[in-house]
Amino acid sequence: MQNVSNYAGVLILLSMKIRIVDIAKKAEVSVGTVDRYIHKRGKVSKKAAEKIQLAIKELGYEPDIMARNLALKKEHRIACVLPNPEEIKYWERPYTGIDKAISELSSFKVLIDKFYFTPRTDSFKEVCQQVLSKQYDGVVYVPMFFEESKSFAQQLNATETPFIHFNIHHSQAEPLAFIGQHAHSAGQLAASLCQMTLKTDQEILITYVLKEQQEFSHHEERIDGFMDFRWHNTSKPKIHHLTLKIEETEKKHETILLDFLANNPKVQIIFVPNSRAYRIASILKKNQILDKMIIGFDTLEENVQFLNEGMIDVLIGQQSKAQGYNAVMLMFNYLFKKEDITGTHYLPIDILNQQNIEFYEGLLK
Repeated sequence: MQNVSNYAGVLILLSMKIRIVDIAKKAEVSVGTVDRYIHKRGKVSKKAAEKIQLAIKELGYEPDIMARNLALKKEHRIACVLPNPEEIKYWERPYTGIDKAISELSSFKVLIDKFYFTPRTDSFKEVCQQVLSKQYDGVVYVPMFFEESKSFAQQLNATETPFIHFNIHHSQAEPLAFIGQHAHSAGQLAASLCQMTLKTDQEILITYVLKEQQEFSHHEERIDGFMDFRWHNTSKPKIHHLTLKIEETEKKHETILLDFLANNPKVQIIFVPNSRAYRIASILKKNQILDKMIIGFDTLEENVQFLNEGMIDVLIGQQSKAQGYNAVMLMFNYLFKKEDITGTHYLPIDILNQQNIEFYEGLLK
């Protein structure tokens, strides 16, 4: 990388075909006048400014904002707020993605800090206040709790701090951008996989292990997508719902699940719309219930292990590592390059089984 001082004093152009001398020649003014006009560091007459504007337009010049920021030695600070990966293993993936972005941006004048909260509202609010007190230039965060996330967004807006959501999409908070999976479509995909294998009179169980305080809206959206799926050439099968609380013991989970399956022997497919399919697979394996199909989400080490053993049949990947990486890069591009990044940025929905899991780029090695 060139030394930052090499960027100062002269205009950096996006296209190497256009030089400051070209603009000056076209506008019939001096190179110094163009430099003062572009960088706003001196007086330029109204007549000269109009001539420069016309020349810039005709030449199709666009400034390299990132290089200008480097030339001005401007540093941007970005905060990343996400659940503690030691509390919920799923977040190891976005964590490594954020670290990858930090490594790639180490040559630029950008400081990226990570803040972790435990999956409780009080912890989330505490971390948000820490971020607000430090006055970052941009914030990337996971809006795990709906009302608290809206409040955080309102406070960021009050200070004109841009923010991006990733993994969970709360549109009412009006983030600058969202990056993650289209949860409703992911649910429909899971239903379509069920349709391929489900036989007449067989039934489906939707179950997952949930923390009491969590408001994982995308889990509900996956379930909604599953329920909204249009079953072709067959009537909609009977679909059961069973929620297990993570605060309960594994023994209690085992009792609840086994009792349910004993009372509903037609259940053939178990759909787990979050990352804890391994908990269901563990219970079935322990009790030698080997005739059920399990569809789950995410490439946690435990999920992959049960997938390779054949206890989990399909995992739906959401490129969680890429979510963390791309969220940081989007904010960087917005702050440094002034790029328009607004809107939703959906990542591919991946179908993973024993045959392709080894090659999945989202799998943490």
